[in-house]
Amino acid sequence: MQPLRIALLTYSTKPRGGVVHTLSLAEELAAFGHLVHVYALSAGEGFFRPVTLPHTLIPYAVKESASMDERVRARIAAYIEHLAASKLRFDLYHAQDCISANALCELRCRGAVEFFVRTVHHVDDFTSPSLVECQLRSIVEPDHIIVVSKLWEEELRSRYGVDPVLIHNGVNIGRLALRSGEADQGAPRMVFGSNGCRAMLSIGGIEPRKNTLSTLRAFNAARIRLASNGERLIWLLAGGMTLFDYTDYRDQFFEQLARFGLVLGEDVRLLGNVPEDALAALYRAADVFVFPSVKEGWGLVVLEALACGLPVIASKMPPMTEYLEDGSNALLVDPTDHEALAHLIVKVLATPELREKLIARGRETARSFSWTRAARDHAEFYARILRHHATGRAI
Repeated sequence: MQPLRIALLTYSTKPRGGVVHTLSLAEELAAFGHLVHVYALSAGEGFFRPVTLPHTLIPYAVKESASMDERVRARIAAYIEHLAASKLRFDLYHAQDCISANALCELRCRGAVEFFVRTVHHVDDFTSPSLVECQLRSIVEPDHIIVVSKLWEEELRSRYGVDPVLIHNGVNIGRLALRSGEADQGAPRMVFGSNGCRAMLSIGGIEPRKNTLSTLRAFNAARIRLASNGERLIWLLAGGMTLFDYTDYRDQFFEQLARFGLVLGEDVRLLGNVPEDALAALYRAADVFVFPSVKEGWGLVVLEALACGLPVIASKMPPMTEYLEDGSNALLVDPTDHEALAHLIVKVLATPELREKLIARGRETARSFSWTRAARDHAEFYARILRHHATGRAI
């Protein structure tokens, strides 16, 4: 295959799933010899991890008083203005979010872009008019759509009448290896303060889609049960940088935390965005990974936890059920049932043979998903798209 000139576009530099996906895919495509350039919006900060590929950070003005609709419009406008003025030309433009996809829609209308691809990771339940419009346009107007799970392949066909191509996510196992000096199992626990405790880990921050309030209730119930056996359970909660405003939900979380008598920084430790080079240690500082999300595109962090040998408890719903099997490589639970979740947390921590089984089969699952395979599938799809637009032949 001839090297392709590919532009990959994402809306942020923060470690959200779509951004992680963009960078991982870009690096693997470059490893195949393709010429990849990554674009991202930035309020002045760089990517959350080192990026050696050619990339452009597009600045946009941040106004604290701006409404969500104003913020969305400003981001789209910044993308359009920069790309319209850019002299770089690519064989293919690939948007990873609704903001960059809307910018490409406008540029296509102007004749600056002939066609483009968009990956739909999941569909959000937005209330902001600009986000509702942004998301809808970014689903129905792109020339080609990729999805990362069967769930969203079926949803987009039935709800929007589009015909997406399914290409699964991957996991970079090499990035999750411990650094020198961390090989001692106790070292990661010292770094994240879980030494001498049992620790559950969640990644995604405090937001409705991650079901953080229900997870808090489950943690408190599990903590009480373990305390009766003389064990202390803490919760490591990482991540949380997002474009959206979840102030009300976060307020409920902290109110519930206080009602339970939990101490922030001791019982519950909000870690924020953990640096890329500390992720391996973070996963190994915990005893169980808890991820009862109510809506996901795929769940990249679940694959990372499996790769790191951490037992996983996740939602018994797609897309997690596409690669997780209850009782085999993970434990699955109704995400609305916090008592059931608490029971499983205690069960994993109290049953060594179950932990060993979940760890072994979880590692096998992680090894079956790679960014190399994902990049190869993307490159093959790109080639079919280009032949289609050059000759009119069916994709």
